[in-house]
Amino acid sequence: MTMGFSRGLGYIGIMALSLCGCTHAPQATSSAAAQERIDADPIEPVNRAIYQFNYTFDGLLLKPVTSMYRGVVPEQGRTAVSNVIDNLYTPVVFANSVLQGDPQNSFASFWRFALNTTFGIGGIFDFASAAGLKNRPADLGETFAMYGMGTGPYVVLPIIGPSNARDAFGRLGDAFMNPFNYGNNREIFALWTSTAIDARSRNMQVIDDIYSSSLDPYATFRSGYTQKRAADIQRAKVSRQKSLEQTGGK
Repeated sequence: MTMGFSRGLGYIGIMALSLCGCTHAPQATSSAAAQERIDADPIEPVNRAIYQFNYTFDGLLLKPVTSMYRGVVPEQGRTAVSNVIDNLYTPVVFANSVLQGDPQNSFASFWRFALNTTFGIGGIFDFASAAGLKNRPADLGETFAMYGMGTGPYVVLPIIGPSNARDAFGRLGDAFMNPFNYGNNREIFALWTSTAIDARSRNMQVIDDIYSSSLDPYATFRSGYTQKRAADIQRAKVSRQKSLEQTGGK
């Protein structure tokens, strides 16, 4: 489930758009607001315990290793690693774009993988973007949402972090979709490890800022993840609609 880990950490980093100004978690101002929070996070005690484990794991292992990686590998090298990891996830993006009924994103994802794998030398260079070929991320949790599945309760996954029931099942499905998760154990472990370090490196500043400045980082991550996923789904719906209109669909 290498790529599920990457996306899990990636969601934390993308929260920058909505969390950079946060210094504490919003407090419920009414009984209705408090009940809504409880309904969204009914297993909060368990989630907080897993969050604490993740925080300890990050502080003892992941962050120190990532800091060493950033100190040794120059920015250009880190970009190349990120490009390769993104390229390895592209088959999942393509599959979900097809499932979501988005022909343009399916087309872009397919050709991005083909071009970056060949001319980009295994994805080291983002040849497709340089050629003007862009796509949006897509995952199975998002696909489930496009077909009307609700989020289910908020959950914190060990190591991966913020999620919800729908997205947790989606990550499992994405892992099975990805052909690069079917190597030998050594290859999978190497990919899993490099993906985790790369994701932490990409989002180093955002994660560290939340840990250091938020009065309740758990609540901040929960709020940010929930908002980000809602935005992802809305973006996917808009993208599909525009794609269908431009290709003559309905």
